[in-house]
Amino acid sequence: METEELLWRLADRYAPAPPARSVATRPTWFDHADGLVVLNGPITWETPWRAEGGFDHALPPGSHPVHVGSVRHTPDGEDPDASWFTVTLVVIPLAEPSRIAAADWDVPGYHDVHLVEDYAVLWGEEAMRASLPHDEDGTPSFVRDAPAEIRARGPRHRRDNWTNVVLDRETGANAFVLPVHHAEHLTGYEITDDQGELLCLVPAACE
Repeated sequence: METEELLWRLADRYAPAPPARSVATRPTWFDHADGLVVLNGPITWETPWRAEGGFDHALPPGSHPVHVGSVRHTPDGEDPDASWFTVTLVVIPLAEPSRIAAADWDVPGYHDVHLVEDYAVLWGEEAMRASLPHDEDGTPSFVRDAPAEIRARGPRHRRDNWTNVVLDRETGANAFVLPVHHAEHLTGYEITDDQGELLCLVPAACE
């Protein structure tokens, strides 16, 4: 199985198209957004100034590919014919696609709710520490600057509709800032094997 096929099978499972019931909108596209560098701490999917800690996942150290699923979006006051994009599903595979496909996908999402506001951050504990100190309202400066940077690129740039910021040059620890307009909260799914080893992480932005 190729990665592209796996991505769409995951979308069918966790963000199916209507009339199927889903907490997340089915992506129209998937793009590879580069690697998320993880050292020794957990990673979190959150809006730092909005959520109370987000959701933590224990990923092994290394650089893990991040695939971003997005849909077309028209911001308020913008040309309705211009193609902006918003993220609905993220896939971080930690094993080969065939091994992930053979695992049990019948796993529940989170039972608690972490609210989200326009942009969500995917980052590890080391990147978070490297971003300190934050503004008084809890917003890291790179998150505050991300919307302007993304908007400056203009519409129709699906593959550039996020920022990837290296926060620690020595280790490469980085953070992705992803637009999640219209989403109200975050959830996610951990796909594991029979021994409990994490094979794939699927964060989602939910309406």
